[in-house]
Amino acid sequence: MHFEAVILGGGFAGRRAAHALRRTGRKVALLDPSPVTTMLPLLPDLAGGWAPDEIAIHPLADLLPRNATLIPEAATAIHLNKNRLETANQTLTFDQLLIAVGATPNLRPITWSRERVHVLGNLDDARRIRRDFAAYLHETDTPRLLVSGTGYTGLELAVSLHVRARAAGKPCQTTIVDLNPILLPSLPEKQRRHVLDFLTAQGIEVRMDAAVESLDDRQAVAGGRIYERPFFCWTIGSVFPGIQLHGQTETLRDGRLLVRPDLSLPGHPNIFVAGDAAAVTRRGQPLRKAVNFAYYGGRHAGRNMARRLAGRPTRPFRPMDLGWVVPFQTTSVGRLPGNIWIRGRLGVRLHHLMCGVRNYSFKNFAGCVKLAWKGNPT
Repeated sequence: MHFEAVILGGGFAGRRAAHALRRTGRKVALLDPSPVTTMLPLLPDLAGGWAPDEIAIHPLADLLPRNATLIPEAATAIHLNKNRLETANQTLTFDQLLIAVGATPNLRPITWSRERVHVLGNLDDARRIRRDFAAYLHETDTPRLLVSGTGYTGLELAVSLHVRARAAGKPCQTTIVDLNPILLPSLPEKQRRHVLDFLTAQGIEVRMDAAVESLDDRQAVAGGRIYERPFFCWTIGSVFPGIQLHGQTETLRDGRLLVRPDLSLPGHPNIFVAGDAAAVTRRGQPLRKAVNFAYYGGRHAGRNMARRLAGRPTRPFRPMDLGWVVPFQTTSVGRLPGNIWIRGRLGVRLHHLMCGVRNYSFKNFAGCVKLAWKGNPT
């Protein structure tokens, strides 16, 4: 089957690209195995049971323009030089392609049974954590939470579950470990200290220069210390999904594909990459993975695909950093445009409001506004 434009992934980048191609009247296929799209920044809230699923999800088909066909499959291989891709059930050819498949939890270093490991990369992961943690609290008199990874996802998830245990009347001993020597090294010292002081005040132990060495159904060993029957979460970064790419590409360590200024792959002017799958550089450094970069990058890639289909030259992507906020239930750390740093409950409310602004329907928006107004229960 042939399509003039194919989009891989129905997240922020993929959907914006589909709408950018709407006026072309061309046949567009969007591939995504999930029937719903998820507001990923809300995953720690969903995992802790602080937000209902309904405000974070929406049927993907309802969000696509009329000229886009949703194919509920994932690409397994892309032949870059042949304009062809494969799924488990069929082969598609294309004139223009956008790779917007996002990122998945990095499970490569795990050597233990993955049944004992909880990751947080999608809605199913959040539901599993919520379900399993509730059962764990019910069955355990002395709960112990062990989180490997001190990135933003790891810290948000650790705080979400720690506060959930306290709200359930089962105070939980929580430890976060990481091989890195410094907590959140990209932050200024003042902001790092704010986060660490908050974690300490919550009774959460942070151990840097420590890694999980073993894990079984009885205990875990991390940094030479034994943790009896912990609820274990793994949040050590994210990587490019396991799609076989046949053809020349350049990647970062996490698998992100290096792109030209117009978001196309070097040597493949008809293949674009956006969102967390793309390594977009600015001032010689790759941009961080963020919703706004995915949103605007996907839209720009879609417009460049439309330009190529019309025989016109593409334009460079000029990313604008609108800032970010990382919420920790009752406090936050974030940077707004103009290099304005914020902390405390204000950042938590802004986080939920922005999840509403970027959400999929008025119902979703209203749910996020309600969450921002009332705040998470503690």
